[in-house]
Amino acid sequence: MTNLLKPEISPFIVMEILEEAQKLERIGKKIIHLEIGEPTEEVDEKIVKNGLKALKEKKYKYSSSLGIPELRKLISDDYKTNFNLNIQPERIIVTSGSSAAILLAILSSTKINEEIIIIDPHYPCYPQIIKILGRDIKTFKTYEMENYQIDINKLKKIISKKTKALIVNSPANPTGVSQSDSILKKLSNLNIQIISDEIYQGLSIDYPLNTILKHDLSNSIVVNGFSKYYSMTGWRLGYLIMPKRLIRYAQKLQQNMFICAPTISQHAATGCYKISKKNKDFLIKKYKKNRDFLIKELKKMNIDINYKPDSAFYIFCDMSNYTKNSLNLCKDILDKVGLALAPGIDFGKDYKKFIRISYASTFSDIQEGMALLHSYLKKYIK
Repeated sequence: MTNLLKPEISPFIVMEILEEAQKLERIGKKIIHLEIGEPTEEVDEKIVKNGLKALKEKKYKYSSSLGIPELRKLISDDYKTNFNLNIQPERIIVTSGSSAAILLAILSSTKINEEIIIIDPHYPCYPQIIKILGRDIKTFKTYEMENYQIDINKLKKIISKKTKALIVNSPANPTGVSQSDSILKKLSNLNIQIISDEIYQGLSIDYPLNTILKHDLSNSIVVNGFSKYYSMTGWRLGYLIMPKRLIRYAQKLQQNMFICAPTISQHAATGCYKISKKNKDFLIKKYKKNRDFLIKELKKMNIDINYKPDSAFYIFCDMSNYTKNSLNLCKDILDKVGLALAPGIDFGKDYKKFIRISYASTFSDIQEGMALLHSYLKKYIK
């Protein structure tokens, strides 16, 4: 049972690596950042233009707690265009980033001391958020040799009467893997609340865009947002697609916890839906080039990637040929050669020998980063 008075919270280690890297930069050391999941692409001018227009028109007061109607309608239309799904704008809540969306999703669909399953390896903040909210955590492990796909039969065996929800992240951080359409369909048939974190949905390199809503339009909760696909990380804007039965409760939570999402960011985000398909396709081609180069270079260093990262901008690497403690390894790499990487322990206790590499950076930075890693391994690993 979770300690509700003061739960034990682990640090977000990737952020601590970033903060240490920034300290080194402030004293003049050059750092190559491949640790953080933040796109280096500039925010599209259509987004900026709409934000400036809203400022000039003084549209910077509180919005509806559900979000501005224009943006909710555009999100609804986008799901119609991409998936032929009819999602009423009334089911959409615009949030202060996808992190707020996850909070609202958990609070709306579960109670204190109920159990939530998360999939290992997992986004580092899931267990911390669940603990803060007084829910219990159960983990279900996926494996590299199985392409990090969820084995539904094994998953069913750990579902108990106490289990009320499951968080699935597809495409996933840290693996960059999408769950297959057949697995999403099977997940939607489980008799528990599915919270589908689809923040990397637009960044599908090898497969068509997908959503669990194709299989369960009425009951699944979807978390999405603008940070990753549209490079709007600092604008703090996400959204929820909720079952009708939960909308009013989630709205009251939003009113009390956040009031509303940032109004200027909402107006700016309406510009996302004016970006041309050509520009979107160019972004995906960039990430494919980055991914393919990384895999090739890692193999040269005897770091084999025995699965297929098909989406997002991450590769999860088994570094057991070089270390038993990738946290110490990442700290040493940062200190000695100025390359920032994410240690696997952030993504689950069984990943102490793993690192995550983000290829959201520029191609030139990725080239330099791989050269630095090769140099470090050759010079400092005996």
